[in-house]
Amino acid sequence: MTADETLETLESTAPVVQTPRLAIVLGNIGRALILAGIVTFLFVGFQLWGTDIHESRAQDDLRTNLDERFDAAANLLDSLPVDPTPTVEPTPTSSDAVDTDVAQMPPSSSTLPGGHDPDVLALIFPEDGDAFAHLEIPAIEVDKIIVRGVAVADLRKGPGHYAQTPLPGNSGNASIAGHRTTYGSPFNRIDELMPGDEITVTSVQGEFTYRVMDPLVAYSDRLEQIDAVGDGHIIVHPGAGWVLENFGDDRLTLTACHPKLSSRQRIIVAAELVTEVVALPEWVIEAQAERENKTLIIADETQPSTEDSTEAATDQSGIDTGLDPDVIEAPPSRAADLDEGLKGERGAIPGATMWMLAGLTFWYAGGWVGRSKANGRASRLALRLVGLAPAILCLWFSFEMIDRALPAG
Repeated sequence: MTADETLETLESTAPVVQTPRLAIVLGNIGRALILAGIVTFLFVGFQLWGTDIHESRAQDDLRTNLDERFDAAANLLDSLPVDPTPTVEPTPTSSDAVDTDVAQMPPSSSTLPGGHDPDVLALIFPEDGDAFAHLEIPAIEVDKIIVRGVAVADLRKGPGHYAQTPLPGNSGNASIAGHRTTYGSPFNRIDELMPGDEITVTSVQGEFTYRVMDPLVAYSDRLEQIDAVGDGHIIVHPGAGWVLENFGDDRLTLTACHPKLSSRQRIIVAAELVTEVVALPEWVIEAQAERENKTLIIADETQPSTEDSTEAATDQSGIDTGLDPDVIEAPPSRAADLDEGLKGERGAIPGATMWMLAGLTFWYAGGWVGRSKANGRASRLALRLVGLAPAILCLWFSFEMIDRALPAG
């Protein structure tokens, strides 16, 4: 018997040593912890770089869109009359047939005051998430496109204008929110602003310059509601929505989370308008109000009686509509919420969990197939890589939804 044959005989007759169950359990726990560490590391990378890529691409699209809006505004708004003669609609008579099965729609170009093109409203009041204005703050190197709205999805594109506050350059307190970390971090250095620093906002109405105010002057009658005061900013509780209210002057308010990487408080900067105030034509204000407060004609036979409908209309809107009792007016626009868009979307957690589990399933499935079906190391590695590609894709979607669920930092 040769030496090789002797060695094979000894190996075949050697007793098989069973791996202790505790060792198996500890090994699996160790591998799970390593995988969790890798996923956490990848999520941190997504927060630091992936979100900036997302915001940069969105800003490129927004700049193109805003340029197009400016070009369109040059043609439409230059000839905009200040106070056109409103179109008088004929009063319906009792003999007029009314189709109560159709909901009342927003005004068309033929019913806007003065018969104006509704595209004018779309230029001045874009849809949420669309390009709204250009923001420049040289002192902290900010050059961003502002979007309309401050929902989570809006602020992922750039700073957002609180739609419930006045337009920049108009009378009142125009307010803008932005991230301090992730998604381009437009307000990362907002705490460095000093009284006198200039802020420029350019919209379809023109270019407007603001100067940062001394916070002790800007909020002189609210000092007891402020947590801390800096050189050019204040720190308040997330529920301090009063910073978005009208203070009787013409200002711009910038809001962001504080401290960085936390949403425990809010940092606020107020800047006074130093250029001439502009105003929208009366018909534009009326048409926008009508567009935002649509009415709905109720014709279902199961609806309450006329008397009950009248009470319902008053109760839901808080205002006596003065319309037919079958017409319920939508409630006025809600007040601006300082915490909107910065507190995260808890509804994204289930989706994030599902995508994470899907990614882990692909990863482990590739490993299991490789161990059970492949004969060589190269084949096992190839099968593991086949599972890696969809796993990474699922993780990306999971990271996107986790980020949506987390409060802004």
